[in-house]
Amino acid sequence: MAKISEVRHLLRSLPSTKFSPKKNGVFPLNVRGDHLQLAESVVDQYIAVREKIKRPQETAIFLPGYFEQAVEFQRRGLIRRMRGDAIELENKEKTRKIVISTISDLFAVVLLDCEELSQELNRFIGISYFRLRHESGQDSPNTISTLLGRIRTVKVMAKSADALASNVKRLQDLCEAALFHVAYGSGVGISLSTSWEKAYYRFGLRRDESVQFPLRTYNSDLLAYYHLAFGSNSLILAYLALYKILEFFFTSSAERVLHTKISDKLTEPDFLHTKTKKLRELVKTIRVHDSRMDEKRMLTTVLSDYFDPEELRNWVSTHESDHGPYFTEEHQVFAEPVRVDTSNDQIFATVAHRIYHIRNALVHYKEGEVSRFIPFSGQEKVLFREIPLLLFLAEQLILKTGKNI
Repeated sequence: MAKISEVRHLLRSLPSTKFSPKKNGVFPLNVRGDHLQLAESVVDQYIAVREKIKRPQETAIFLPGYFEQAVEFQRRGLIRRMRGDAIELENKEKTRKIVISTISDLFAVVLLDCEELSQELNRFIGISYFRLRHESGQDSPNTISTLLGRIRTVKVMAKSADALASNVKRLQDLCEAALFHVAYGSGVGISLSTSWEKAYYRFGLRRDESVQFPLRTYNSDLLAYYHLAFGSNSLILAYLALYKILEFFFTSSAERVLHTKISDKLTEPDFLHTKTKKLRELVKTIRVHDSRMDEKRMLTTVLSDYFDPEELRNWVSTHESDHGPYFTEEHQVFAEPVRVDTSNDQIFATVAHRIYHIRNALVHYKEGEVSRFIPFSGQEKVLFREIPLLLFLAEQLILKTGKNI
């Protein structure tokens, strides 16, 4: 029989909450003006199993026969179609059941049972308050899970006699399989969420600057990729769209270097088209250039063609003064140590290597490769920190190659 003192302790992470005595098996709550209720049965269940609950990830809980993890929908359409309903799947023997719905009261209590909520969870609660006040239109109290109602989870329940009941990995695999089936039937991608932080990893600037009337026009193709980056909810697509802007200049920059070398050869005082040796030297110059000019070298050439070392060095310095050291320190980025060397003779090569390595990790996914990007695995945090450098280069290339009106 749960006591109000126990409820008060479990929800200590919600300051200024008003607790009322138990009535008809529920504890009425007032959280910042919102009327909620916590069922006594949920409190009793949680207290009974609290020591047994495992957290395989911060977004998941596991008990023998029960697994629940937060999910993320890649489009909002399915969430809107669900409304308050749940998606349920059950095997023929009725020994296993999978439900996709809002977070359970049990999981909500697990998350709220702490001294202080993390910034990410506070964000979910803030949005839920807004929804409670302006969208529900219900007079009846909401349950405690409504506080975190924006979080959707997948739950799998297996009877104790089931071989899967005590295996957290197999229950999680079963959840992933169910999400695939639902996605297959609805056309909406659903994935297991591995971090509350992930909600922050969305591409987009937070600028608040006045701008002047345009004095230049810009390449329409480059602008299309620029807007694609900002219009995408995918960091992968945003990064690759920005990379396309740099890639656009690969051929012209490489050819400009080659043309300069050819011109130098042709204008040598002793060059004659009748001298076999000189012609061979010219052909060798072209062959060596072509053999060495892979994509990474082309990227380096674009950077050296359009940027000054001091310009790039100043951006790195300013960014790190605002956000802390990062690019100039060695970090493991997709299984490879990288660091921007800001010296004049290394800055372009190390920046190009870094960007090209990340691009390959996003594009390639060969079996056995370690340096690859796996969506929804927590690697978004790395990509989120890498994008500002590429964004700066892409924006500057658009600006530098504009045409005066």
